[in-house]
Amino acid sequence: MTASEFFKNRVAVTAMVVISGFGGGAVFLPAVLEIPARSAGNLIFSGMAGAVAYLLIWLAVSAILSGPAGQATGKLISRTGVIFAVSLAPLVSYFPYLIYRTSLEGESVEVPPLGSRPSAIILLIWSILLLAVLLRMILGQRESRLLNHLTRRPAITLVIMMAVWLFIFFIFDVTKIKYMHVTSVNSALFREAMTDVFDSRGFMWSNLLYADGSTIFGVHINAVFFFILPLFRLWPDYRLLLFISDVSLVLAAWPAYLIARRHFSTAISLLISAMLLMHPILTAQPGRSDFSELRFVPVLFLFACYFFEKKRPWAFAVIAFLMLTVREDMGLFLAFFGVYALIRRYPLRWIVLPVVAGLGWFVAMGAVLLPRIGPGDKAARVALRYSNLGSSGGEIAKTLLFKPWKALQAAFATPSHIGVAYGLLISFGLGLPLLSGAIVLAIPSTSELMFQSTTNLVNFMALPAVPALMFAYINGLSRLDQISQKRWKVNAGRTAALVGVFLFFLSATAFHAWFNPDLLKPRYNYDAAQEAFSMIPNDARVRLPEFMLAYAKPTQILSGFHQTTYQEDLTGGFTVKDDYLIVDRRIPARTGDDRYYHGLEDVTSYLLQSPDFRKVYERDDIELYVRKGFNPVGEVG
Repeated sequence: MTASEFFKNRVAVTAMVVISGFGGGAVFLPAVLEIPARSAGNLIFSGMAGAVAYLLIWLAVSAILSGPAGQATGKLISRTGVIFAVSLAPLVSYFPYLIYRTSLEGESVEVPPLGSRPSAIILLIWSILLLAVLLRMILGQRESRLLNHLTRRPAITLVIMMAVWLFIFFIFDVTKIKYMHVTSVNSALFREAMTDVFDSRGFMWSNLLYADGSTIFGVHINAVFFFILPLFRLWPDYRLLLFISDVSLVLAAWPAYLIARRHFSTAISLLISAMLLMHPILTAQPGRSDFSELRFVPVLFLFACYFFEKKRPWAFAVIAFLMLTVREDMGLFLAFFGVYALIRRYPLRWIVLPVVAGLGWFVAMGAVLLPRIGPGDKAARVALRYSNLGSSGGEIAKTLLFKPWKALQAAFATPSHIGVAYGLLISFGLGLPLLSGAIVLAIPSTSELMFQSTTNLVNFMALPAVPALMFAYINGLSRLDQISQKRWKVNAGRTAALVGVFLFFLSATAFHAWFNPDLLKPRYNYDAAQEAFSMIPNDARVRLPEFMLAYAKPTQILSGFHQTTYQEDLTGGFTVKDDYLIVDRRIPARTGDDRYYHGLEDVTSYLLQSPDFRKVYERDDIELYVRKGFNPVGEVG
């Protein structure tokens, strides 16, 4: 039976609808009724109920539509079977994740903040919308005036999409930090370094780096900030950094459209741009994560891909240079363009120059410059973040080259690592990028994401994987379209349209991982944190929870709880030089990046035993400790 015959065979499509209904019921009913998803009996019962209900819905809807469509009921049933089968894909794809999350104990950054019940309901709504769109595409006889209007001037449509995205997510970006929901240091770190550019201890020094501070170039070679520095000096506010980086994120839709337009129609290209903007990793940056220099990667990487495809060497060289300024490891990203050029059989200069320039930059920055200006004369971040592969850059390289099984073991070491792999799979076409040789461009970014000792999809470290996998996805989708036209005689672009729409909904299945309504209102102990902070002098040396750093005064000497664990890893212990410390006694167990929580736990334990500090404030899990001999504001010593 050929593919065409299979999809028109009533027995085959009936089996597909039943299986899809079984999977949908097995996910939806346990989540809504809040019964254990890991119970085999519950899954079988809910799955059978879903299969029967979905089968009846399929037959009923097909019979109702047969009249308006002008087709016999039997013929329409055959045509709509596949559509009904795949329309529950967003809900069914949630099934492994639901099983995974019910096996976790305590809080986890991998757990959807909305909970299983609202998540399942939202995904059911996505499935219904997907069904409606696919039915319209297959059965609709008239042209869509809305689609014609959107595609008549694609530039305007693209700008509107980008403007709406920027308006919504910039509000998210600012609000979550304002209401103390970010347990990271980046916004405050870069603000401090860029405010005090010239420091006797080092260029662009920040007290928030590592144990006793460091120049920001001791962590990464972030030369991209030189381009931002003049503007930031005019308005030294962390919200300007957020806005500039959000603009950079949203601009990635532009090269994504240009790349897609080389392969597909205007409508499909706009759809792919929307998929990129709504991808869970991209939206997680302003939605959940803190500012990072990696927000500049997607637009630069995709423009590099576009100029690479167009074979415009000088434009590619300019973009490649800008990409290198983001971080030292961008050299590896550039080098793999040479590998891809070899696969594409490009001229020799396209192969040699990216490899030489990329590897040269990576070695010069990572192996020579970073150890010279980093704390302890070594590239500390490499040794700490990838400690499961080795204690230095050289050892890590040896592991990757000579012990690949150890690297593979590290890539799937924890449930969070497996969850990341699953998230990448469902949000990038269920392996569709593998149809294109462009998948080699994703090797550096996905490896960096998977080899970390702790990893998740809402962290900024996941961001570089998005443009690389999106470029491979576009090329893989084009390849699938060609195969479909040749083997199954599908109309040009029909496969791309169907798969594109399907994957757009599928990529949105994890959107609840970044949208959390609790981030749009003050932290539960927001008032207590503000009150405790008001008791600290403006020139004090103070250690704050990372979620409070945005409120710190420029004249205060700051440190955070990340630094405690960095100092422990680098020196085997930690010291507390601060005179004022605010701690949050509510320290949840985490399965994601828990450096902040380990530091908070260590310092809290230290304070409870130290005779040098006294507690002067306690409310709503917030405590203020003051070194003896120092008096908080309003207290008479």
